[in-house]
Amino acid sequence: MGNSPSKPLRGIKNDPNAPPSLRFTRKRQMVIPVAYGKRKEYLCFPTAHSYELFKARGKKFSTPENMQDEDLGVPLFEFKNLGPLERFGSSENERYLISKFVCQSISQPPPYFESIVVCQSETHIIYKSPFCTVIKAFKTSRCSYDFIFYTPNEMPPLRLVQHCSSVGLDTRLGDWDVSWRRTGKEDYELLVLLPPEESATIPGNHPNHNLFEPNAPVWAQYIDAEESFSHSMSGKFAVLNIGETDLESDSTAYGIASIPWFSLVIACMALVQCHRIQEYRHRSRGPGRRYYNATPLMGITNAGYGYY
Repeated sequence: MGNSPSKPLRGIKNDPNAPPSLRFTRKRQMVIPVAYGKRKEYLCFPTAHSYELFKARGKKFSTPENMQDEDLGVPLFEFKNLGPLERFGSSENERYLISKFVCQSISQPPPYFESIVVCQSETHIIYKSPFCTVIKAFKTSRCSYDFIFYTPNEMPPLRLVQHCSSVGLDTRLGDWDVSWRRTGKEDYELLVLLPPEESATIPGNHPNHNLFEPNAPVWAQYIDAEESFSHSMSGKFAVLNIGETDLESDSTAYGIASIPWFSLVIACMALVQCHRIQEYRHRSRGPGRRYYNATPLMGITNAGYGYY
């Protein structure tokens, strides 16, 4: 199927350092572009194939063709910055809304009471439904992002923390402590931080598991396209590679259905990361300055899945 535009993810199925549940057999390749030519709004597509179909249809996804092609060309997520939170007394504290696109039978009830109909056929409906709210807050020694999910099974909130002395972002996914660590100018890997007693036994790792672990399993990669916002640009800001296993994902599915829960959460974190990077570039340009794309991202596959 597809090939990765960068080096393979560590954490492959034969890696003895990777826990059994993290021995991924394939990676999903998502694409994050600008939404509707608006700054501070982004989309996330479940595969590169779906994104290419979106472009081929004139960047429209509320069309009958989307219903015929098993929701291909429809984004998975929409990200919006809802602005500052006045109750915190600082413009640096913000609230974001991430909405999820859902395709389901017309006989089923809407996934959420605030769902909006995007497209409808005689048998199916595509909804845009609130998926999570993200609260950004600054404290004395850290910045945090709290993810509050709107799911029927009431998933617990997730907190993504950036400490003042680090560019990394730390959180916990399921049973694992994970951290986004910078690998390039604005490229990041989501590393799985093993317990200290396990990490110390891996050659090349530091005894303190909070420091960089060169041999830690990689769950995901955020690959920056080095683009800043422009109303006239194609608006592809980043590619996100996420490791998945055969048991939790269908390698023949390229649309918005049947995506593993952790892949959804990682994509939400990547949207926040994309917004952070774009806002930094917007502030850095200043009056009369322009950000140039020095090293454009190449090699996006037409499929969206790769194998380890």
